Amino acid sequence: MSKFTIAYVPQPDFSACDEACLAMIAQIPIEEAVSVMKGMRGSGTSHFYKALKKYKIDYISWRSVVDIKDLPPLCVLLVKFPAYHHSVIYYNGTYYDPEFGVLESYTPEGKITHYMELFKDGIYEDKQIELKIPNDFNEAFELNQEAYEVFNRLPYPQKSKYINGISHYKNPVVRKKYIEKIMTILKRQGDSI
Repeated sequence: MSKFTIAYVPQPDFSACDEACLAMIAQIPIEEAVSVMKGMRGSGTSHFYKALKKYKIDYISWRSVVDIKDLPPLCVLLVKFPAYHHSVIYYNGTYYDPEFGVLESYTPEGKITHYMELFKDGIYEDKQIELKIPNDFNEAFELNQEAYEVFNRLPYPQKSKYINGISHYKNPVVRKKYIEKIMTILKRQGDSI
């Protein structure tokens, strides 16, 4: 059974959904989350990244949602409504929406468009999580069995960081270069074991 639990936190005003999400993830009072977020400089997203780092919560930046069934166990969702954008926590099949409450399925009229995967201790214990490996990684693993064997021994968070951590690279040449770098890192890890 996972040690990590979420206590629902409603947003204190219309514009404080990020703060409520931070409070739920970092397990801090909403007043502290509001204070921390106000003390950050930059855009809304960079505020959130800085706040996550402050609480030592690792993440992989925003990725497009292709299918809700493929969401990782813990993430922040970006929901687009006609007049505004909204942040929601998703954890183990439950939506913790600072505006609409705790939901088993997402019924508000917004469209879930992106997610930011979060990594917290205790959420991966006793879980088998299927990770979709893109074709370019599969091709690289076919050429480098040693890297593949090391990769298979890693826990889910590390696997996800390797596979999904470069999802923002769309240029095939740049992406291939980073995949080659990851193969080298994995091979080195295998050499040190």
